[in-house]
Amino acid sequence: MFKTTIGLEIHFEAKTRSKMFCSCPNEEWNALEEKPNTNICPVCTGQPGTLPVINEEAINKIVMTGLALNCEIAPESKFDRKNYFYPDLPKGYQISQYDLPLCKNGYLDIVSDSGKTKRIRINRVHMEEDTAKLYHADNKTLVDFNRAGVPLIELVTEPDINSAEEAKRFCQELQLILKYLDVSGANMEKGQMRCEVNISLSKDENLGTKVEIKNLNSFKTLEKSIEYEIKRQSELLSKGEKVIQETMGWDDDKGVTVSQREKESAHEYRYFPEPDLPPLMITAEMIDLIKSHMPELPEDKRKRFKNEYCLENPEIFIRDPVLGEYFEKAVSESYCWAEDKGCNKDKKEISRICANYLTTDLQHLLKNEPGAVIENKITPENFGEFICLIADDKISSKIAKIILEEMYNTGKDPSHIIEDRGLVEIKDEGEIEKIVKEVIEENEKAVEDYKKGKENSFTFLVGQVMAKSKGKANPQKAGERLKRELDASIPAYKVDRNYDFFIARFVNFFEDDVYYIYILATEPFLMRKFNSNKISNNDFQNFCKDVDIEKYKNNFNKKHQIICFCNERIDYSSIYNSINNKYAGSEVDEKNSFIEYREDGEQ
Repeated sequence: MFKTTIGLEIHFEAKTRSKMFCSCPNEEWNALEEKPNTNICPVCTGQPGTLPVINEEAINKIVMTGLALNCEIAPESKFDRKNYFYPDLPKGYQISQYDLPLCKNGYLDIVSDSGKTKRIRINRVHMEEDTAKLYHADNKTLVDFNRAGVPLIELVTEPDINSAEEAKRFCQELQLILKYLDVSGANMEKGQMRCEVNISLSKDENLGTKVEIKNLNSFKTLEKSIEYEIKRQSELLSKGEKVIQETMGWDDDKGVTVSQREKESAHEYRYFPEPDLPPLMITAEMIDLIKSHMPELPEDKRKRFKNEYCLENPEIFIRDPVLGEYFEKAVSESYCWAEDKGCNKDKKEISRICANYLTTDLQHLLKNEPGAVIENKITPENFGEFICLIADDKISSKIAKIILEEMYNTGKDPSHIIEDRGLVEIKDEGEIEKIVKEVIEENEKAVEDYKKGKENSFTFLVGQVMAKSKGKANPQKAGERLKRELDASIPAYKVDRNYDFFIARFVNFFEDDVYYIYILATEPFLMRKFNSNKISNNDFQNFCKDVDIEKYKNNFNKKHQIICFCNERIDYSSIYNSINNKYAGSEVDEKNSFIEYREDGEQ
């Protein structure tokens, strides 16, 4: 078994108005081939006699990045020349940073699927310029200099990563931070963010021979290339062969890494200080000013959403800042509507409902219309009113879907839609009772299943009531009415000494046994469960162990008569004997402990 050690080098283009060392526009399409060699000048194409000038905006961007990644910001830094020849490097060297990077000794915490947090140390974050772009076709190579000179930030981690999953998590969280800061678009498909992996395997804590995988342009290829390279190196080492230090590329079609060249050492680049640029001095005042313009970071937002809105998993709102902002506006409007309408739901429940509809029903509508802006379709105020109507049980879930779709298509507020389409909730108890009785008559099997203690049958019957009312019935009230009708249909049988039907009255005692029987008597669902032999007769106390007895004690007094009934023959003698044995020799009025009733209910 070999230990995997991974370090990452990540490049991302800074989002600035101009290039790093000249005034050419730094536009998003610089990396595309639509308008080749248009945003160029003598400086970025490396013409003789030209001099670079440092882009202040780019420096502010990298300092902001360093602060977000918990780095030390160097008070004094400099640029260096990195010398190598390649067709996409017009000057024959790249202006970069070697021994005095702007940011160093930082870290970024990542969280695995299991919820475990791991800290990945960051060695350095430095500034350099991007290269031109090569296009290979028809045995020719074309060069587009639009990208040459674009400000490029490089981040180098310590070798703290041990799996493909951790590497992907780190890159995903970094990408999110860059987007929040507006430092970079960080779009990997457009080449705005590129990853390189340094990976080695060893049998102990010592590092093995390092192999670099270059220019990985998606999280999927990053993960696949690491997994493949771990397998490749493991097989070599298992056979006693050596791993060669080299630079590899990733062949996505074949799903393999391919050798490109042997890995260069730092001395081969012949770094030396850039003679045409002055040293960089970063003052405490500059850092404070940059800090004051920093937005809320993803991890801080996660914690706030969990604490403020009680969301267990707010990740969709963190990964989509526009949706997250809309959610906060809509929740705020919901709170206002709830207060104005006297809604008794707490803020936690309102937040949960709002999050649920935003991430399910509304997302479904948006997917059918790519590019749609959510706030242009439904205002946060209207969405807040919509959520309040649901929270206050004014509309059913079925009606809610109809209203939401109408809001999305027309921009109308929910109140007008309800009025225009006749979606007003049925408030007449008589009408609800009529619907409930019709459902009971039409669904005999489900009713019988309910009487036998089958829980799903009740949910089914409630659904039938909602369907018959076309969603206009209040689900909670409909369920309560249905329950009353069903429970009333369960007959009380004539009593014999087997206690098919009994009443228990304890005159002087408040022991828990009394309350357990009372619970069974006043909760028909529990009674049915007891009757269906899902629990033994002798263990009814354990059956009620999760029940909040105090709630029932509030409704109980010494003279309270406790009635239990069932529609199946069942032997209650064990309960009777258990209780009488417990109170043997006490002052319990045995004559009145169990009083028999006739079927007509008379004593």
